[in-house]
Amino acid sequence: MDSPVIYSSTFASLQDTDTVVDATRRMLADRVSDLPVVDAAGKLVGLFRLDRLYAALLPKGALLGDGLTDLAFVSDTLGQLRDKMREIEHRPVREFTVMPDEVVHPDTTPLQVVLLLHQGANNIPVVSPDTGKLVGMASARDVLAALSRVGSA
Repeated sequence: MDSPVIYSSTFASLQDTDTVVDATRRMLADRVSDLPVVDAAGKLVGLFRLDRLYAALLPKGALLGDGLTDLAFVSDTLGQLRDKMREIEHRPVREFTVMPDEVVHPDTTPLQVVLLLHQGANNIPVVSPDTGKLVGMASARDVLAALSRVGSA
């Protein structure tokens, strides 16, 4: 019988005590734009997302309401942005985590996962409903791999 699992149980994650520099190194190495963050017990704390990191580098006016959309009047150079990054790189990732809009469980149907991805989810944490522990991540790539397996029904 075909396995209903369309998520990866081997995935990169961060501890909530890891630093921003740890996270950015991991993201670059794994070529991802967000990573799940867990506490010491393995429970999901949230996702460390690049958009939250970038928000820390932007002027406050760009983040308010509709925000500024043209920052041509701000003269921050790449060097100045690097300085801002150095100011936050030793802060714990838990300060930059957000709870994902969607979380699924190991028994969530493949069709529901596909729907969530279609609706814009990027990486979906798979959490045990009994323990709250992160047991996997479902991504568009995982679904595509599951759909492409030779011999699958």
